[in-house]
Amino acid sequence: MKKVFLTLTLALATLCASAQDFPAGIRMEIAGVSEGGEFDENEFQVFTYKDADGSYGYYLSLGHTTNILSIFGADGDSFSFGHMDETCLVMGGTADEALAFLDGLLDLIDKEPGSAAEFPCRLSTGAERLADAGTATCMVVKRFLQGKRLCFLFRSGERTAETDLTKGNIKALRSGITFYRKLHPDLI
Repeated sequence: MKKVFLTLTLALATLCASAQDFPAGIRMEIAGVSEGGEFDENEFQVFTYKDADGSYGYYLSLGHTTNILSIFGADGDSFSFGHMDETCLVMGGTADEALAFLDGLLDLIDKEPGSAAEFPCRLSTGAERLADAGTATCMVVKRFLQGKRLCFLFRSGERTAETDLTKGNIKALRSGITFYRKLHPDLI
């Protein structure tokens, strides 16, 4: 049992030590948070991505999942058919730039409702890969009984999707990056 545990620990340490050497086209999740109900959920994820040309960057995934149909089995298992709209905001090429990006979002959410900004983004291919560059529009909104939040509008296929990002979610993502940096001090 000790040999298995030691082998797994060494394998994990090797994987963490070579985190920068991952292959192109693969996402490496750093932090994530989600909110919403069973049928309608916002998912946010900070991840790194390496393109085929070797360029490396940090991205904030803005995902909105809609469960179209849920089936509950007699034994407690449930299955659902849903749809995921996603775009990924470009945060920068280093962890410091990603943290500064999140700080900029915190500054934006403190502005008056109706304040707007545009952010460069990359569209998702739906297969965990990133495609063409685009633009996501963000507006500070105040929802009834929910407070202020950032509402992002972006293209998803032939339609426009939207997702709301709260101040608490931004802070949670920021904490996740900070914690990840403590685990991986050699991180870019």
